Amino acid sequence: MRSTLPFLLFSSLSIGTLSAQTWAPVGSGTTSAVYSLEVFNGELYAAGTFTQIGDATSNYIARWNGSTWGNVANLISFMAADGLYATDTALFIGDGGRVRFWNGTNLFNLTGVNSSSFSSSVYSLAHFQDTLYVGGFFSTPFAHVAKWTGSAYESVTSGCNAQVSSLLPFQDQLFVAGNFQYAGDSLVRHTARWNGSAWNPMGAGVNNDVFAHCIFQDTLYIGGRFTTANGMPASRVAKWNGSQWVKVGGTLNDHVTAMAVYRDQLYIGGAFTTPSHIARLSGGSWVPVGTGCNDNVRTMEVYHDSLFVGGSFTTAGGVPALRIAKWHIPEAPVASFSVGTPTLCPNECTTFTDNSPNRVSSRTWSFPGGTPANSTDSMPTVCYATPGTYPVTLTVTNAGGTDNTTDSVFVEVCTGVQEAAEHAAFSMQPNPAQGLVEVKCTEIQAQATLRIADAAGRMVHEEMFSGTVLVVDINHLSPGLFVVSLESATGRSQQRLVIR
Repeated sequence: MRSTLPFLLFSSLSIGTLSAQTWAPVGSGTTSAVYSLEVFNGELYAAGTFTQIGDATSNYIARWNGSTWGNVANLISFMAADGLYATDTALFIGDGGRVRFWNGTNLFNLTGVNSSSFSSSVYSLAHFQDTLYVGGFFSTPFAHVAKWTGSAYESVTSGCNAQVSSLLPFQDQLFVAGNFQYAGDSLVRHTARWNGSAWNPMGAGVNNDVFAHCIFQDTLYIGGRFTTANGMPASRVAKWNGSQWVKVGGTLNDHVTAMAVYRDQLYIGGAFTTPSHIARLSGGSWVPVGTGCNDNVRTMEVYHDSLFVGGSFTTAGGVPALRIAKWHIPEAPVASFSVGTPTLCPNECTTFTDNSPNRVSSRTWSFPGGTPANSTDSMPTVCYATPGTYPVTLTVTNAGGTDNTTDSVFVEVCTGVQEAAEHAAFSMQPNPAQGLVEVKCTEIQAQATLRIADAAGRMVHEEMFSGTVLVVDINHLSPGLFVVSLESATGRSQQRLVIR
């Protein structure tokens, strides 16, 4: 039997940058453009100008269950662009000049009648202070924005003087954006906040249309046609810093119509061609998403661990994809491993097992002080010649990224003496000790041998012991870790001793 200290583990974790991987079509695509995507009741809904999508014939709206497209009740108008908005119980749809809602089985008109409530299209919907707000291109009977009281629509002061494209509750107010200059009597320049009773500008606004928005890392981002924000250059994307709009990313050569967050990265889509209609924010730059799409990206939504993209394109990443496609990045691995033998003596070996989830494609082990010093196996066996503390690092990679974890392995000193059954128990006081240490047995010893070994397993002290108490002079031993053993005719036991 041997005496050892267990492995001591000290973990550190770092996650590498995600790398893009695959584009794929979604079924056989659609006959015409996709304007809006929204997740409701576990399915992905798509709306646009199409009448056929996959094997489903459906006027302007359909649903994807993860494998096939299915019908939804036909809409009156194809103008459901940006007009899908889901709550826990209903999918609201801007169907031309009316708002309708789908409960998963049936389609209803919000007003209870089929006639238009507004003179033109509803593009955006959101709940704020338990009230449904709608915005769009309509100018009558309300000016581009209205609220539903539960039985009828009401005005929001005098409304906005042009189209409302975006509505979003943000920091206890309703964020409103579009191509308007005025909200109520306030000059707001395309962006404003509604607090429930009054309009408030957002800095000096932006200089042109806002088409898209999202929350990324607790910050409000917008995209559109604008080229300045708060009077400063901002190429089609900006973020709100709490007091004003500031630019995001590099220069884009055309407008942005879609924004989404996927794998904790900000994605944009639009008419721009550098990169090709879709891009990801990396640091302060817009970088390609594979080879992108060959035409406009109008909408994006995360569903089933992939980023779904709709628009007027016919290829995505060079793959045929008729107006709808999905971009998938495998989930980054999480480095994790276990040790086969939790304790070691010098010149012994142990096996390490890679337990990292998320389909690791490659791995690298580092074993400084061990043999071998490196490995790419999933279950390497490593040997250690001498006692000490040795780091072990596992780095794992897949298409989603890179992760590593570093642990330390402590190899304990072993006595090298064959041990019998542990019957002769004893204690030592003090421990840690300096100068003298008292060894006290629980049973009277007729004759016993006390030995002290150092960290390398070398015997450094030995003396005979009888009775129950022995005071040992350790002045001749250097500070460090030692193993004290007591062996008699009835058995053998040992303990660690720290000398200061």
